[in-house]
Amino acid sequence: MASIVPPTASPGSGVLVTQHGAFVIRSDLGYFLQTTDFSSGQDLKIQPLHPACRGKDHYVGDPSGPAIYLLHGDSFCQVPDLTSEPPTDAFPLHPSCRGADHYAFCEGHFFIFFLSRGVVLCVADLATGALVKEIHLEPTLLNGLYYYGADSAHLACFRMDEEQRLCGTRFAATAGSKEESFAIHPDVVSFLPGGLSITHGAAFGQWQCLKLLSNGTDMPMPSSNEISRMVGYAKLELGLKAHVDPSVNPESLAMSLLQHHFALPTIYGGLGLQTEQEEWEDAVEEEEPLRVILQPRQKLYWWHYCLGLGKTPVLYCRSLKITRNPSPPTNIPLPRAAV
Repeated sequence: MASIVPPTASPGSGVLVTQHGAFVIRSDLGYFLQTTDFSSGQDLKIQPLHPACRGKDHYVGDPSGPAIYLLHGDSFCQVPDLTSEPPTDAFPLHPSCRGADHYAFCEGHFFIFFLSRGVVLCVADLATGALVKEIHLEPTLLNGLYYYGADSAHLACFRMDEEQRLCGTRFAATAGSKEESFAIHPDVVSFLPGGLSITHGAAFGQWQCLKLLSNGTDMPMPSSNEISRMVGYAKLELGLKAHVDPSVNPESLAMSLLQHHFALPTIYGGLGLQTEQEEWEDAVEEEEPLRVILQPRQKLYWWHYCLGLGKTPVLYCRSLKITRNPSPPTNIPLPRAAV
């Protein structure tokens, strides 16, 4: 079963909440999604991420204010929004605040998650590391994918449930507190790395048989045919009902989402394949001339390669293959994605 990609495997991705709403950051795409909250999916917007805000290790929002903190390496800075250029001067992280799995802001304090130890440090300032308290997480809260401050009194995380659905869990910033589950809107899920495998099904790549030529006689037989096949992008409806910034081309955004998804490892519902070099223009039907001499009792199978999500074809590749048996080819005609 496919899963959402955690930030450790998708650098520059993150989720956060500020007084202006809930955000999903995708540095690999160069965009971020903003919505009223993760459950309702209301007032969805997709905007360009400022180039200088891309590729950060962690993104932390203040649920009670507008501040967003960008953590990278051993330093951090603050920006008013994700479309603004960060300041040139960054503050050093205190040694006790470095190397954590996740960071969040709640109750006027920073919460620093060390999941392998099951410990959360609550500090007043990332630069001084002044310890307010140390919290031991309940075992059920150790399998989160993204952690963030949900409001002025609660932390939250995204995680996969037993049925491989993405859900949210809200919990108070004190040990032993009650957990509260909440649904995540499908449009939010789709925008997360690997989310298309949850909302549309895992990616597939397969050879499809276009035509069978057969000579049932004992004599060679010339054959002249036209093979009809699709080439290009079939424009899958991703269902993202969002207001897209005028500077963003919706079709380019959709293609970028799909290309990045196909490049993901299979554990996240991808294929681990590069597809940028393929024809991403609107899919059209093309005629291929076919002239062969079939030998006695010979059968020839003509195949083309396509990619899709779930059971829906999305990208028809140019690769053609001929075999003499009904089994599809075993080779993959696309290059592997960089790890």
